[in-house]
Amino acid sequence: MSKIYWIDIHSCEGAPRLREAMAGWGFELECGPGDGTLLIVADHPDPRWIPPEGIEILWWVKDATPEAVSEVLACRPGWVVRQSQPLEQVRASLTHIQTRDLGSEGWLRQMLHLASLDELLRPILKRAVQLSGAKGGAIWIRQDDTCYQRFGDGFPEHPLTLPEAAALVQSGKAWLLCPNEQVGVLRLLDPLPSTNPDQFLGFLREVEDLIINAWNLEHSQALSFADDLTVANNRRCLEVELPQTIREASIRGASVALLFLDVDNLKALNSRYGHPTGSKVIAKVALEAKRMIRLQDRLYRYGGDEFCIVIPGGSAFGARKLGERLIETVGQASLLVGSSRVPMSLSIGIATYPQDADGAEHLLEKADRALFKAKADGKGRVVVAE
Repeated sequence: MSKIYWIDIHSCEGAPRLREAMAGWGFELECGPGDGTLLIVADHPDPRWIPPEGIEILWWVKDATPEAVSEVLACRPGWVVRQSQPLEQVRASLTHIQTRDLGSEGWLRQMLHLASLDELLRPILKRAVQLSGAKGGAIWIRQDDTCYQRFGDGFPEHPLTLPEAAALVQSGKAWLLCPNEQVGVLRLLDPLPSTNPDQFLGFLREVEDLIINAWNLEHSQALSFADDLTVANNRRCLEVELPQTIREASIRGASVALLFLDVDNLKALNSRYGHPTGSKVIAKVALEAKRMIRLQDRLYRYGGDEFCIVIPGGSAFGARKLGERLIETVGQASLLVGSSRVPMSLSIGIATYPQDADGAEHLLEKADRALFKAKADGKGRVVVAE
């Protein structure tokens, strides 16, 4: 009978059922750490909970980001199983662990459960940096005829044209991701001179299909998430992405700032200049906001003349500064109808997670209340949630 050392970090309603199932599978359970296979029950994987004892670990968790999975598996070999998966998955994972069937260092197998391109790219970049001995790195992903930086540091964030990316690859300063499809390029900051590229790129061949599928899926989603009038994403996209952003921030202990924007006096503009001009105002506001935010920030059209800007890692202070600059920029922007200059103004409400709200819906609600106060206080201003 194989012994498993059971460690409860957080409570779980399904734990008794798993214990019963494991006994039926022939496993002997012992509470606390030991010199063998550990099973850790937690809300999410975290290296802080890895005890000195134990050869390998099966993490049974409520949820897990790719970064967290990669981090714990880099510390100790093992497997990560979500508590929402069938219990039989735990049995299969324990078999893989105890027979050392972990794939290429175990961490690649976790990626099979990941859906989005971002979730794949983060651990890929981290692993490439580790294996190459580089000081840092970045990944650019192709959109049409341009590559845009998605993750990383140590390099300017400006986009790369396809000829620029090709020149970097030819000079050995960058490497193609999925060469047949040319999904993007990887750059590393000062990798060890003696490192053979196969050492830090070889593992990518095992996940090329996953990357290409996620890339194609993202492209399809981008079409369905695009706003019909502006350069922003639509409300459906916000409803999908904001909860994901909040979950990632919660796990990392990071913040998220949300700006709720409303175009002032649009009804009066429509009455005076016509609805086509009102649409141009909305499109102009979105364009100015898109130009001002960072690559990792997101712009959404909430509906009508309302927009949301989501800033991962943002603070109320930084969001206020952004809002004030945006109001000033929009106010100075030129939009002409015949010989008349159309005045444009914004009101903005700001809320931050976790300071003002405990979730995505609550964050939107608090930012909306702040926006209402900005309108009530005279418009053309920023109000931060109290």
